[in-house]
Amino acid sequence: MKTQLTASESAKLIELGVSPERASKRESSVAYGNGARGIMKSPEIPIFTLADLIDILPKEINREHLEIGTDDGEWYAEYNNTTLPSSYSFAPELIDALYSLLLWCLEKGYVK
Repeated sequence: MKTQLTASESAKLIELGVSPERASKRESSVAYGNGARGIMKSPEIPIFTLADLIDILPKEINREHLEIGTDDGEWYAEYNNTTLPSSYSFAPELIDALYSLLLWCLEKGYVK
């Protein structure tokens, strides 16, 4: 089970306005050089986890509650579709369904 986003997915959330401080993990990469310094460590990269995404997603939008579950072997995350068209996401991994729904929330201005 995948429990964290990739560095590029995490960077996308930050680009869309999520504070990097909300990421509970940090990863650093190492660069090897031929110079006198040899190994150089780059700045740490914020990585969002499954728990981070659940924490960031609004629990309710327009009285529609966040719902998470499985259907036919795929995970889904949604806000009841009666007043929020396209507010659902299906994916083989729970974190991917939550990530997709969080992108939608960010694009619609539902995350502060």
